Amino acid sequence: MPLPSTLRFRVPDMCCPVEFEHYAKALARLAASHGFAASALAAVPDYGTRTLTVTFASEALRETLTPELVLEALRSGGDRAELVDAPRTGTVLLAVPAMDCPVEAGEIEREFKRSGIGSYEFRIMTRTIAVPAESVEAACEAVRRAGYEATPLAGGEKHAAGTAHGEGAREERLPWGRYGTGLVFAILSEAIELLGEYGVISGGMMLEAAGFLFAAAAIFTVGLGTFRKGLLALTKGTLNMNTLMAVAVTGGVLIGAWPEAAMVMVLFEISEAIEGLSMARARRSIRDLMTVTPERALVKGDAGYVETPVEAVAPGARIRVAPGDRIPLDGRILEGSTTLDQSAVTGESMPVEKSSGDEVWAGTVNLTSTVDVLVTKPASMSLTARIIEMVENAQASKSRVQRFVDRFAAVYTPIVFLAALLVVAVPPLFFGGDFVEWLYKGLCLLVIACPCALVISTPVTIVSALATATRCGLLIKGGLPLEEARRIRTVALDKTGTLTKGEPRVERIHLFAGLTDATILPVAASLAAMNKHPLSRAIARHAEERNTPFLDVVDFTALPGRGVKGRVRNGEAFLVNLAELEERGWATDEVREVFRLAAKSGRSTVALADAFGVEAVFELADEIRPDARAGLEALRAEGIEPVLLTGDNRAAAFALGHAIGLPESAIDAELLPDEKLEHIRRLQKRGFTAMVGDGINDAPALAQADLGIAMGIRGTDSAIEAADVALMDDRISSLTSLVRLSRMTHSVLVQNIVFALGVKFVFAALALAGHATMWMAVFADTGTCLIVVANGLRMLRAKSRAEGR
Repeated sequence: MPLPSTLRFRVPDMCCPVEFEHYAKALARLAASHGFAASALAAVPDYGTRTLTVTFASEALRETLTPELVLEALRSGGDRAELVDAPRTGTVLLAVPAMDCPVEAGEIEREFKRSGIGSYEFRIMTRTIAVPAESVEAACEAVRRAGYEATPLAGGEKHAAGTAHGEGAREERLPWGRYGTGLVFAILSEAIELLGEYGVISGGMMLEAAGFLFAAAAIFTVGLGTFRKGLLALTKGTLNMNTLMAVAVTGGVLIGAWPEAAMVMVLFEISEAIEGLSMARARRSIRDLMTVTPERALVKGDAGYVETPVEAVAPGARIRVAPGDRIPLDGRILEGSTTLDQSAVTGESMPVEKSSGDEVWAGTVNLTSTVDVLVTKPASMSLTARIIEMVENAQASKSRVQRFVDRFAAVYTPIVFLAALLVVAVPPLFFGGDFVEWLYKGLCLLVIACPCALVISTPVTIVSALATATRCGLLIKGGLPLEEARRIRTVALDKTGTLTKGEPRVERIHLFAGLTDATILPVAASLAAMNKHPLSRAIARHAEERNTPFLDVVDFTALPGRGVKGRVRNGEAFLVNLAELEERGWATDEVREVFRLAAKSGRSTVALADAFGVEAVFELADEIRPDARAGLEALRAEGIEPVLLTGDNRAAAFALGHAIGLPESAIDAELLPDEKLEHIRRLQKRGFTAMVGDGINDAPALAQADLGIAMGIRGTDSAIEAADVALMDDRISSLTSLVRLSRMTHSVLVQNIVFALGVKFVFAALALAGHATMWMAVFADTGTCLIVVANGLRMLRAKSRAEGR
């Protein structure tokens, strides 16, 4: 049996691009050893959870390899790796509030290994660990041995989200007192050196000893964690920012630059804390999504309505939602009508009217009336839960810029470290330079060389943009589609359910034999109400809107492919198409002309007849989305060409195109799913192509397009799964918001990279020229980090610009 197209492995020792490169090369060698291209095994790292997703390029490769062979390749360098099992229903989540990054996760994981806990999954975004139910006590004890506290969460994912949200204040309670004490010690050390240098105070060895003691106190007050992490990285043969900082501070102490070494360590730790707060803000923007659904629901039982945890409510249950409450689960209204605020899920700013039979989603707010809802999906499969899952997993789909930064950082740090060694060694050995002077310059270069600004700015920017996208009604499955959307040159759109609502409406009624609406509508509506065909439902809905009385129907009979008939008011009535009229001899020239003109306009037609002939002809048309024309005009303004690809007849397609301003050259109709697929391939030869659709028949074209976009409300599950983006408000104008947001995100990413590298090059030159000190270098590095992170966080406020407001 061949492998699935992807496998996920846990690799505890992979915490940065340097380690990842080792695994990528191992997989390339494995593919080549079996006669495949080195790129046949694609690997995507997730440093947050220390997992590696391996994708197999072909079925032949999946049939050749086994999980054991892939594991052996990953472990070829003596590294740990294991296949990650899918999360099981028999798992319990442990909340670990102090677990902020992969370093803490690695410490806990070592204790798990010692305890023999073999199945677990770290979820750093929500600060939780999924463990088997039978291992909860052992896992909690292992977490405590690692120096942290763990609390089992009985409410599962939902509870985890709420707990994480509740920990928001704890994120900001950093040890500012310790940082302040360290800063005071560093300033005192610096002050003693400066005052002694300028002769303000004197004291010789005593003064020097006091400066050293204050510097040592500052370093030990704030810097022990950095030294520990730096040494841990060195034992694994890798270089990270903690290693560089530890080496630089140690070197500064050894050459007598104690005050500067102390100031470097204190400023570095403070900047790391501020960066942590910035990351926490980005994380909270995602966490807010997790708290929009209530934890309990009013479920109807034998004794009435009882409050029940949402995780215990199964599909088919009946729940009641009062005004002001949020809908707890996805479902369909059984009784009542109300107005819902759907902004938390779809991004719609205006409330929406809902009545019996309409769908509702978990997390939306019931504004006006009590409604009873039939639950259609469990809590874990609700639309909100799917949005959260996709956004949380977004980092697995990295943008081009993110992948560039990862590859660059993997080689950048070792190169700069080597350059610093050359700066220290070459001038004194070959040109007679002062060793201490060049050692100091090399240490300054190490401080400047930290890749933190590059590595941290991209995920902050992407996560911030993804959070803003959800507020714009866009569900984007990762950084790659977010950035790629800016490249769209052509958008192919389906007709029914995409440019139209997919709900036909009565546009006109042609009356014959001197009859009136009041005469024929009750008969037609009564027949239509007995049938589930979309055209019949449209006629019944038209009658309801006009408060038309419905009559009793007897001897109701369906005429397959033709219509329906029944006895109404003691007379036989027919609701049929033109073919049935022709067969019964009721199709006069006048009736045929009505049908012909309606077909030319792309409208559907249904005739009401009795035993004496045709009484009325109903013209029905699929209602065009209100923003369709404006949305297409906005796309053209962004330099994007919209085209219409539909399986509907040509008359209907051209009529729609005329109504929304599409030329005939941009319309192709009567397409089967495979023909849509081929058309997308032709468009791709002209440039980057996106496909927008909502149905099962659109799934192949969505998957083939460079960017697949599904209608999130009306779209089928298969269409949404095949797509890269879902429009949760089903608005065509949201396509323009997607493109604008993508362009802004790319611009911020490029700004951050150019700024970070530019500052580093300038200060590196100043350090080599002898015009930069170590504390200036740390200001340059950490200051750059804070600036690019702040620039990335601007994407949290980009909603108005993305929507063109």
